[in-house]
Amino acid sequence: MTSVGVTVALALFAMSCFSIVRDPFLGFVAKLAWVVVALILPIVGPILWFAVGKRYPHGPNGGNR
Repeated sequence: MTSVGVTVALALFAMSCFSIVRDPFLGFVAKLAWVVVALILPIVGPILWFAVGKRYPHGPNGGNR
């Protein structure tokens, strides 16, 4: 059971890091901070990135810039 949790945490971390690095709206320090948050908080950090930090190009006003 523990290996499933570790696998999920690693998958979330990998997906969030890939998304963070490719985000054109963030500077180097912000990217580094988000990666650190995702690393320190294995499940919550990536979820926070996708819920709060990531800017999506769609939405009622064209995105959350």
